[in-house]
Amino acid sequence: MKSDQLKWLHVTFLLVHQCSVSQSDTFRVFGPSAPVVVFRGEDTVLPCYLSPNISAVNLEIRWFREDYTAPVCLYRYGRYNFNNQITSYRGRAELFPEEFKKSNVSLKLKSVRHSDHGLYKCMVKSQQWYEEANIYLAVRALGTHPSVSLLPPGREQSQLLCRTEGWYPEPVVIWTDRDGNNVTSLSTTTAKQDSQGLFSVSSYIPVNQESTVFSCMVRSPLPEPDWESQLYIFGESFSAHSGFMVAFFLIPVASVVAVVLLVIQWKKMNENERNVEYKAIPLLRRELGK
Repeated sequence: MKSDQLKWLHVTFLLVHQCSVSQSDTFRVFGPSAPVVVFRGEDTVLPCYLSPNISAVNLEIRWFREDYTAPVCLYRYGRYNFNNQITSYRGRAELFPEEFKKSNVSLKLKSVRHSDHGLYKCMVKSQQWYEEANIYLAVRALGTHPSVSLLPPGREQSQLLCRTEGWYPEPVVIWTDRDGNNVTSLSTTTAKQDSQGLFSVSSYIPVNQESTVFSCMVRSPLPEPDWESQLYIFGESFSAHSGFMVAFFLIPVASVVAVVLLVIQWKKMNENERNVEYKAIPLLRRELGK
Protein backbone atom coordinates (compact mmCIF):
# COMPACT_ATOMS: atom_id res chain seq x y z
CA MET A 1 0.00 0.00 0.00
CA LYS A 2 2.81 2.33 0.89
CA SER A 3 4.57 1.60 -2.38
CA ASP A 4 1.46 2.56 -4.35
CA GLN A 5 1.14 5.82 -2.44
CA LEU A 6 4.80 6.57 -3.02
CA LYS A 7 4.35 5.96 -6.74
CA TRP A 8 1.37 8.32 -6.89
CA LEU A 9 3.28 10.94 -4.98
CA HIS A 10 6.22 10.58 -7.34
CA VAL A 11 3.97 10.87 -10.40
CA THR A 12 2.21 13.88 -8.90
CA PHE A 13 5.54 15.54 -8.17
CA LEU A 14 6.72 14.96 -11.72
CA LEU A 15 3.50 16.39 -13.14
CA VAL A 16 3.69 19.48 -10.94
CA HIS A 17 7.34 19.94 -11.82
CA GLN A 18 6.63 19.55 -15.53
CA CYS A 19 3.79 22.04 -15.32
CA SER A 20 5.99 24.55 -13.51
CA VAL A 21 8.76 24.16 -16.10
CA SER A 22 6.32 24.53 -19.02
CA GLN A 23 4.75 27.59 -17.42
CA SER A 24 8.14 29.24 -16.89
CA ASP A 25 9.17 28.57 -20.52
CA THR A 26 6.04 30.03 -22.14
CA PHE A 27 5.81 33.61 -23.30
CA ARG A 28 3.76 35.85 -25.54
CA VAL A 29 4.94 37.97 -28.47
CA PHE A 30 3.39 41.40 -29.00
CA GLY A 31 3.55 43.99 -31.74
CA PRO A 32 1.64 47.22 -32.49
CA SER A 33 -2.00 46.85 -33.53
CA ALA A 34 -1.80 49.86 -35.88
CA PRO A 35 0.32 49.86 -39.05
CA VAL A 36 3.82 51.30 -38.89
CA VAL A 37 3.72 54.15 -41.44
CA VAL A 38 6.93 55.31 -43.12
CA PHE A 39 7.95 57.21 -46.24
CA ARG A 40 10.01 55.49 -48.87
CA GLY A 41 13.75 55.98 -48.31
CA GLU A 42 13.48 56.44 -44.54
CA ASP A 43 14.64 54.06 -41.80
CA THR A 44 12.01 52.52 -39.54
CA VAL A 45 11.57 50.09 -36.64
CA LEU A 46 8.94 47.35 -36.45
CA PRO A 47 8.36 46.98 -32.69
CA CYS A 48 8.12 43.50 -31.17
CA TYR A 49 8.36 42.51 -27.48
CA LEU A 50 8.06 39.45 -25.22
CA SER A 51 5.73 39.09 -22.27
CA PRO A 52 6.56 38.46 -19.50
CA ASN A 53 9.70 40.56 -19.56
CA ILE A 54 12.25 37.78 -20.12
CA SER A 55 15.62 37.65 -21.83
CA ALA A 56 15.68 36.68 -25.50
CA VAL A 57 19.44 36.13 -25.63
CA ASN A 58 19.18 32.34 -26.01
CA LEU A 59 16.03 32.33 -28.14
CA GLU A 60 15.61 32.10 -31.89
CA ILE A 61 14.27 35.32 -33.41
CA ARG A 62 12.91 35.02 -36.92
CA TRP A 63 11.34 37.79 -38.94
CA PHE A 64 9.67 36.69 -42.17
CA ARG A 65 6.81 37.57 -44.46
CA GLU A 66 4.94 34.82 -46.30
CA ASP A 67 7.64 32.17 -46.44
CA TYR A 68 8.96 30.89 -43.10
CA THR A 69 12.04 29.44 -44.80
CA ALA A 70 12.97 32.77 -46.45
CA PRO A 71 13.55 35.10 -43.51
CA VAL A 72 13.82 38.86 -43.58
CA CYS A 73 16.15 38.54 -40.59
CA LEU A 74 17.16 35.47 -38.54
CA TYR A 75 19.09 35.40 -35.26
CA ARG A 76 19.82 32.09 -33.51
CA TYR A 77 22.60 30.41 -31.55
CA GLY A 78 23.82 33.85 -30.54
CA ARG A 79 24.47 35.21 -34.05
CA TYR A 80 22.86 36.27 -37.32
CA ASN A 81 22.10 33.60 -39.88
CA PHE A 82 22.10 34.91 -43.44
CA ASN A 83 21.36 31.57 -45.12
CA ASN A 84 18.23 31.78 -47.27
CA GLN A 85 17.69 35.43 -46.31
CA ILE A 86 15.64 37.39 -48.86
CA THR A 87 18.21 39.11 -51.05
CA SER A 88 16.49 42.50 -51.01
CA TYR A 89 16.87 42.70 -47.21
CA ARG A 90 20.58 41.98 -47.02
CA GLY A 91 22.39 44.84 -45.32
CA ARG A 92 19.08 46.57 -44.55
CA ALA A 93 17.52 44.38 -41.84
CA GLU A 94 18.94 44.07 -38.33
CA LEU A 95 17.91 43.53 -34.70
CA PHE A 96 18.99 45.10 -31.42
CA PRO A 97 21.07 42.39 -29.64
CA GLU A 98 21.88 44.76 -26.80
CA GLU A 99 18.14 44.96 -26.10
CA PHE A 100 17.49 41.19 -26.00
CA LYS A 101 17.80 41.12 -22.20
CA LYS A 102 14.92 43.60 -22.05
CA SER A 103 12.69 41.34 -24.20
CA ASN A 104 13.06 43.69 -27.16
CA VAL A 105 13.16 41.72 -30.44
CA SER A 106 12.22 44.61 -32.77
CA LEU A 107 13.38 44.80 -36.37
CA LYS A 108 15.10 47.80 -37.93
CA LEU A 109 14.75 48.37 -41.67
CA LYS A 110 17.07 50.81 -43.46
CA SER A 111 16.22 52.76 -46.61
CA VAL A 112 12.68 51.46 -46.84
CA ARG A 113 11.43 50.57 -50.31
CA HIS A 114 7.87 50.44 -51.59
CA SER A 115 8.36 46.67 -52.02
CA ASP A 116 8.73 46.44 -48.22
CA HIS A 117 5.06 47.38 -47.88
CA GLY A 118 2.95 44.66 -46.27
CA LEU A 119 2.65 42.15 -43.44
CA TYR A 120 5.59 40.90 -41.33
CA LYS A 121 5.72 38.09 -38.80
CA CYS A 122 7.87 38.28 -35.68
CA MET A 123 8.43 34.73 -34.38
CA VAL A 124 10.37 33.91 -31.21
CA LYS A 125 11.21 30.27 -30.44
CA SER A 126 12.67 28.35 -27.51
CA GLN A 127 13.29 24.60 -27.23
CA GLN A 128 9.81 24.02 -25.78
CA TRP A 129 7.77 26.93 -27.06
CA TYR A 130 7.27 29.42 -29.88
CA GLU A 131 5.00 32.38 -30.46
CA GLU A 132 4.58 34.97 -33.23
CA ALA A 133 2.99 38.37 -33.82
CA ASN A 134 1.88 40.19 -36.98
CA ILE A 135 3.14 43.70 -37.74
CA TYR A 136 1.97 45.68 -40.77
CA LEU A 137 4.34 48.09 -42.52
CA ALA A 138 2.72 50.81 -44.63
CA VAL A 139 5.25 52.34 -47.02
CA ARG A 140 4.06 55.42 -48.79
CA ALA A 141 5.24 57.77 -51.53
CA LEU A 142 3.62 61.13 -52.28
CA GLY A 143 3.42 61.70 -56.01
CA THR A 144 3.64 64.81 -58.11
CA HIS A 145 1.37 67.78 -57.57
CA PRO A 146 -1.80 67.14 -59.59
CA SER A 147 -2.17 69.05 -62.86
CA VAL A 148 -5.57 69.96 -64.30
CA SER A 149 -6.26 70.68 -67.97
CA LEU A 150 -9.28 71.17 -70.20
CA LEU A 151 -9.75 68.51 -72.90
CA PRO A 152 -10.68 69.37 -75.58
CA PRO A 153 -11.31 73.14 -75.32
CA GLY A 154 -14.14 74.85 -77.19
CA ARG A 155 -16.73 72.06 -77.22
CA GLU A 156 -20.07 72.14 -75.44
CA GLN A 157 -19.31 68.95 -73.45
CA SER A 158 -15.63 69.27 -72.62
CA GLN A 159 -13.74 67.29 -69.98
CA LEU A 160 -11.38 68.22 -67.22
CA LEU A 161 -8.36 65.95 -66.79
CA CYS A 162 -6.66 65.67 -63.40
CA ARG A 163 -3.37 63.77 -63.57
CA THR A 164 -0.65 62.85 -61.07
CA GLU A 165 2.03 60.17 -60.77
CA GLY A 166 4.52 58.59 -58.38
CA TRP A 167 2.10 57.51 -55.62
CA TYR A 168 2.14 54.52 -53.31
CA PRO A 169 -0.26 53.13 -52.31
CA GLU A 170 -2.85 54.02 -54.94
CA PRO A 171 -4.24 57.49 -54.13
CA VAL A 172 -7.85 58.67 -53.94
CA VAL A 173 -9.16 61.40 -56.29
CA ILE A 174 -11.96 63.70 -55.11
CA TRP A 175 -13.71 66.30 -57.29
CA THR A 176 -15.66 69.22 -55.83
CA ASP A 177 -17.52 72.07 -57.52
CA ARG A 178 -17.33 75.78 -56.68
CA ASP A 179 -19.82 75.35 -53.82
CA GLY A 180 -17.77 72.58 -52.23
CA ASN A 181 -20.14 69.80 -53.28
CA ASN A 182 -18.58 66.39 -53.87
CA VAL A 183 -19.09 65.51 -57.55
CA THR A 184 -16.65 62.59 -57.72
CA SER A 185 -19.46 60.26 -58.82
CA LEU A 186 -19.53 62.12 -62.15
CA SER A 187 -15.87 61.38 -62.82
CA THR A 188 -14.00 58.44 -64.31
CA THR A 189 -10.65 57.52 -62.76
CA THR A 190 -8.02 55.08 -63.98
CA ALA A 191 -4.77 54.04 -62.27
CA LYS A 192 -1.67 52.40 -63.72
CA GLN A 193 1.29 50.88 -61.86
CA ASP A 194 4.77 51.23 -63.35
CA SER A 195 7.71 48.82 -63.16
CA GLN A 196 8.70 50.27 -59.78
CA GLY A 197 5.24 49.70 -58.36
CA LEU A 198 4.31 53.39 -58.24
CA PHE A 199 0.84 54.53 -59.32
CA SER A 200 -0.12 57.10 -61.96
CA VAL A 201 -3.71 58.33 -61.85
CA SER A 202 -5.84 60.06 -64.49
CA SER A 203 -9.31 61.31 -63.61
CA TYR A 204 -11.85 62.83 -66.05
CA ILE A 205 -14.99 64.81 -65.30
CA PRO A 206 -17.40 66.37 -67.85
CA VAL A 207 -17.93 70.14 -67.79
CA ASN A 208 -20.03 72.63 -69.76
CA GLN A 209 -19.89 76.34 -70.54
CA GLU A 210 -21.79 77.21 -67.36
CA SER A 211 -19.11 75.60 -65.17
CA THR A 212 -17.00 78.04 -63.19
CA VAL A 213 -14.69 76.36 -60.67
CA PHE A 214 -13.69 72.74 -60.13
CA SER A 215 -11.25 71.41 -57.56
CA CYS A 216 -9.34 68.16 -58.02
CA MET A 217 -7.94 66.77 -54.77
CA VAL A 218 -5.58 63.78 -54.73
CA ARG A 219 -4.79 62.18 -51.40
CA SER A 220 -3.21 59.04 -50.02
CA PRO A 221 -5.49 56.50 -48.31
CA LEU A 222 -3.13 56.87 -45.34
CA PRO A 223 -3.37 60.01 -43.16
CA GLU A 224 -1.43 62.93 -44.64
CA PRO A 225 -2.12 66.52 -45.79
CA ASP A 226 -3.77 66.62 -49.23
CA TRP A 227 -2.35 68.11 -52.36
CA GLU A 228 -4.88 70.09 -54.34
CA SER A 229 -5.09 71.73 -57.74
CA GLN A 230 -7.78 74.03 -59.11
CA LEU A 231 -8.77 75.15 -62.57
CA TYR A 232 -11.03 78.14 -63.08
CA ILE A 233 -13.26 77.99 -66.15
CA PHE A 234 -15.15 81.09 -67.16
CA GLY A 235 -18.45 80.02 -68.74
CA GLU A 236 -18.96 83.39 -70.44
CA SER A 237 -15.60 83.26 -72.10
CA PHE A 238 -16.91 85.41 -74.94
CA SER A 239 -17.11 88.36 -72.53
CA ALA A 240 -13.37 88.71 -72.57
CA HIS A 241 -13.33 88.65 -76.36
CA SER A 242 -16.20 91.15 -76.47
CA GLY A 243 -14.33 93.52 -74.22
CA PHE A 244 -11.28 93.23 -76.39
CA MET A 245 -13.28 93.93 -79.53
CA VAL A 246 -14.96 96.95 -77.93
CA ALA A 247 -11.59 98.29 -76.91
CA PHE A 248 -10.29 97.55 -80.38
CA PHE A 249 -13.01 99.72 -81.92
CA LEU A 250 -13.01 102.41 -79.26
CA ILE A 251 -9.34 103.26 -79.58
CA PRO A 252 -9.47 104.49 -83.21
CA VAL A 253 -12.80 106.25 -82.56
CA ALA A 254 -11.29 108.08 -79.62
CA SER A 255 -8.32 109.01 -81.78
CA VAL A 256 -10.59 110.49 -84.47
CA VAL A 257 -12.57 112.40 -81.87
CA ALA A 258 -9.37 113.78 -80.41
CA VAL A 259 -8.17 114.92 -83.83
CA VAL A 260 -11.52 116.61 -84.54
CA LEU A 261 -11.41 118.40 -81.21
CA LEU A 262 -7.88 119.59 -81.93
CA VAL A 263 -8.95 120.92 -85.34
CA ILE A 264 -11.94 122.74 -83.83
CA GLN A 265 -9.73 124.23 -81.12
CA TRP A 266 -7.20 125.33 -83.71
CA LYS A 267 -9.92 127.01 -85.79
CA LYS A 268 -11.22 128.84 -82.73
CA MET A 269 -7.72 130.08 -81.97
CA ASN A 270 -7.34 131.35 -85.56
CA GLU A 271 -10.68 133.17 -85.40
CA ASN A 272 -9.72 134.83 -82.12
CA GLU A 273 -6.44 135.97 -83.64
CA ARG A 274 -8.26 137.44 -86.64
CA ASN A 275 -10.74 139.32 -84.43
CA VAL A 276 -7.87 140.79 -82.48
CA GLU A 277 -6.23 141.90 -85.72
CA TYR A 278 -9.45 143.51 -86.97
CA LYS A 279 -9.85 145.49 -83.78
CA ALA A 280 -6.20 146.43 -83.55
CA ILE A 281 -5.84 147.88 -87.11
CA PRO A 282 -8.23 150.91 -86.66
CA LEU A 283 -6.59 151.75 -83.39
CA LEU A 284 -3.15 151.75 -85.00
CA ARG A 285 -4.39 154.05 -87.82
CA ARG A 286 -5.80 156.54 -85.32
CA GLU A 287 -2.58 156.63 -83.44
CA LEU A 288 -0.57 157.15 -86.63
CA GLY A 289 -2.93 159.95 -87.84
CA LYS A 290 -2.32 161.93 -84.71
